[in-house]
Amino acid sequence: METIILVILTISLGLFPLQAKADAPYRLAAHDLPIPQTSPSRLIATEQEVNEFFDSYIERYTRKDTGGFLWLFSSNAIQNQTDRLPAIREIYNNFFGQARTLHCRFEDRKVEIYENAVEVKARYEIEQILKLNGEKKILKGQIRWVLTKEGGILRILSIDYKHEKTH
Repeated sequence: METIILVILTISLGLFPLQAKADAPYRLAAHDLPIPQTSPSRLIATEQEVNEFFDSYIERYTRKDTGGFLWLFSSNAIQNQTDRLPAIREIYNNFFGQARTLHCRFEDRKVEIYENAVEVKARYEIEQILKLNGEKKILKGQIRWVLTKEGGILRILSIDYKHEKTH
């Protein structure tokens, strides 16, 4: 008999806290949640760093500064899933060498910053005036960069783009 009374008493006392909150048994406020003891993960870059990177990218591209522009690429860079740094160097040397002037613009830029990389997607438009005959070319398309940090500096790890010539 004593065991039965002890069991009933234990159950009653165990249910007492639920009865005290009977008016809102399923509400859980944020202050009731445990505070995580882990620190937030550190992102690879800030938005300001990404913006500064692209300011430099556009400036070097527009100046046709091959050396300065290629400095923005990682030594492990890949372009359009096939070209490695030596081929990338040749491509931009030829492209910049043919141009009297270059202007590029990015629209609808979407930036995702992670712990180990930055992914940027945008639409682009390039206006190129050729040295040879003054012909104007307009190239438009989609572009995607993956940036990483090397030596504390953002660099292009991969760049993928497709374009259509409109003029």
